Amino acid sequence: MVDPIDQLADVPATRDRIDDTELDLIDRARQAGATWNQVAGALGLGSRQAAEQRRQRLAVARASRRKESDRRWPAEVAALRGLLTDLWRWIDADRRWDTRFPRAALTRRTTVLALEAEPGALYDLAARISADLPAADPGLPAPVRAVARHLAEALSTRR
Repeated sequence: MVDPIDQLADVPATRDRIDDTELDLIDRARQAGATWNQVAGALGLGSRQAAEQRRQRLAVARASRRKESDRRWPAEVAALRGLLTDLWRWIDADRRWDTRFPRAALTRRTTVLALEAEPGALYDLAARISADLPAADPGLPAPVRAVARHLAEALSTRR
């Protein structure tokens, strides 16, 4: 017989997995062209603002869990993930991102993967992002070019 206390102890991890799934589905729906009103309707929320706030809450919770997990690794891991988080914020806010340069859509997807990756894969994915991201492209917003430069510098010190 399964102990109810053991089952209760599993609830927080299950809640985290459900939250991560919800965040991923919201992001996939938005990337596929769904409006915030459509996302709100699918989630049973009353407004687009409520859907945006839900997504923000889920993203902050995920980042907090990742930050806690990164504490067991060298500080460079957290710094690299911080750079990629900054990059993701710019990508996510830019509705035209996928058309900005030839590998922009791939950079978007790779950044999402990198944010959840363990340190070894994090470095590999960050190197791929750095190679794909045109740091000197004047068509990119200045903050994105700055993140690209910092990312290249962080990766160069690891080699």
